[in-house]
Amino acid sequence: MFEIRPAVSTDVPAAIATLVDAFEHDALMLYLFAKHPVGIRAGIQTFFSILLRARIALDAPAEVLVLDGEIRGVVMGNHTSPPAWPTELDKEWLQFSESVREFNDRLEAYESICVTHEPSEDHYYLGVIGVHPSLQGKGAGKALLDSFCERSRADPKSRGVYLDTANPASLEFYYKNGFVHRGEGQLDGARLWCVYRRT
Repeated sequence: MFEIRPAVSTDVPAAIATLVDAFEHDALMLYLFAKHPVGIRAGIQTFFSILLRARIALDAPAEVLVLDGEIRGVVMGNHTSPPAWPTELDKEWLQFSESVREFNDRLEAYESICVTHEPSEDHYYLGVIGVHPSLQGKGAGKALLDSFCERSRADPKSRGVYLDTANPASLEFYYKNGFVHRGEGQLDGARLWCVYRRT
């Protein structure tokens, strides 16, 4: 039913459009981009665009889910030894991060929670997983999650997959798919849960 394949550069516009629709009401995105000068959707668009292009440039895990020829889901993250950030994106990231008031402080607070509960063993980090709202609850998210976890399982260095979520419904989804609670924290009004699954 679904085709899942590695993301390539030409996928970026359609992939980001899907992620914007998937995350526009997400508590973490609302926290990070509450003070974006143009609005939440604009913040999500630029943020995920830079992250996806970085993952593609570094050959890090990044896949798209395709249905009827259209990209309807995205998953991306890091393997056990993330390479250095691509220098060609430095200027764009700096301009973006400085254009959103309090973004850097909020991102640092978010990352500090994630690092606190991170497993000590080598693992894959699943940074983003999203499907178009029209496909939510129809198996697309599970297909992307299974594909990412299979990458970890196939890597002899990796012992599991670590991720975080600020969405209670997503948290239940991860629990049903074998993830266990590692810890949590508060980001203003947003609650962040960190979970892990051995692979």
